Amino acid sequence: MKTVRKILSGGIKLLIVAAILALVVWIKTGGKFDQLWNGSRRVYANVARIVAPDHNALAKNFPAPENPKAITYKWTYDKKTYQLTETLYQSDFDYYASSPKVFSYEGSTPPTDWKEQYFGMFLKEAPGDTTIEKVASDLRALGKQNGLTNDQIVELVMAFVQSIPYDSAKADVILSGTGGTANYPYETLYEDKGVCSDKSFLAASLLRALGYGTALFVYESENHMAIGIQCTPQDSSYSSGYCYAETTTPGNKIGMIPDLNTATNQAEGVQKINYFGGSQTNPFDVKKLGPVEIFQKTTGKTYAGIAQTISTTKEIAGLKQAIVDAYDNLVAEKKQIESDADQLNGWSGEMKKYLQKNQISRYNGLVDKYDSLLEKYKKEVDVYDIQVAAYNQKVDQYNNLIASFYGQ
Repeated sequence: MKTVRKILSGGIKLLIVAAILALVVWIKTGGKFDQLWNGSRRVYANVARIVAPDHNALAKNFPAPENPKAITYKWTYDKKTYQLTETLYQSDFDYYASSPKVFSYEGSTPPTDWKEQYFGMFLKEAPGDTTIEKVASDLRALGKQNGLTNDQIVELVMAFVQSIPYDSAKADVILSGTGGTANYPYETLYEDKGVCSDKSFLAASLLRALGYGTALFVYESENHMAIGIQCTPQDSSYSSGYCYAETTTPGNKIGMIPDLNTATNQAEGVQKINYFGGSQTNPFDVKKLGPVEIFQKTTGKTYAGIAQTISTTKEIAGLKQAIVDAYDNLVAEKKQIESDADQLNGWSGEMKKYLQKNQISRYNGLVDKYDSLLEKYKKEVDVYDIQVAAYNQKVDQYNNLIASFYGQ
């Protein structure tokens, strides 16, 4: 991540450089979200034609584990690399892959809460399957081994899910309208890839296993899904009691609402923008993603780290403005110093000519003006150098804060 570059002091020889700040840009993933729901057409268009009752989709006997596969996950959280190896099974994967992924109901009219029931399908483990509980327990143990607090373990889990590669091939199929379905959390773990819905189901499942309240944030107009993590109501997204949490790519902080890149329909990681030429929107502005529907709300433990996130972002914003103001002042003062230097150089040349021509009276007429401006110039340079030092101190503070906040 690029940092803000310092300004060099030294009077009119100052080199003013453009400062570069780095911000996190979030974008949507997963392509057409309606096609993630049922694999071929919009759920709303298809649901009335699906009449075979299957309310216990995962109630069939869970298979005995066969064909083990050891998968090692590696990811970064707070400047440190973590690693976790889990043994998954082809037989279990096949079980979930063949499980229903379309909501079904009896009668001619779907129940009013059919979407709630539909999303709930993907958050239920089959009887006898304890994979999610084990992975969650392993993540918690890994966090404790590294001295993480409970809030940091929540962030570690989110970093783990964010690091799972985005399934671009699946997104292409979904966008083409030729297929694609949402995956159960086991499938996402086994394949080590997924789109926004897949990864959101996984994140919600893992955090629920750790006892946290979660919810699903669905943005139909933006073709996007994220999760909500139970947090302090006054700091929650949409005043819902849940803080927004992006699952698609590393670098997204809990509680901060992403910007969406409508051109790519895929998640991007941390991006850089020109500090003085770019703009920064409110990272907690819930309006950026459009209308939201919230499903599968559960209550449990509360994530309290959002308070520190809000405090740090305010500090970053304050430092940003202070750096901008200081930079503008330095530019103005540099112009004044350069103007005075040009005047001094001009008078110095005239005075030399007067001495050469022995025009003492004219020479003496400029001496007082020259000496007075020179004294003013020296004071300006002294003040300027002090302000440059203060500016660079703010730059150091900003860069350290950014590095710490984003784990760079």
